[in-house]
Amino acid sequence: MDRKAFIEYGNKHLLTTTAARHITEQTTKAFQQSVKSGHLTPAFEFRDSERHVIRLYFRDEVEAYKAQMNDWQAARKK
Repeated sequence: MDRKAFIEYGNKHLLTTTAARHITEQTTKAFQQSVKSGHLTPAFEFRDSERHVIRLYFRDEVEAYKAQMNDWQAARKK
């Protein structure tokens, strides 16, 4: 894959943690718990510094998880 195609793919299919949190409408703590419990898995992860890790998530997986969360919430209301 050439550089331009890679950038286009990334822009279309990958999300930062912040963007993924906005889609799921979760707080930082709740999103971290979703990752820790295995509901969401980073597609790409690398350590930017000793304390900072950059994680990218697949958009379709985040959107599917949001739909699943909506189903769980609807079931709890019944």
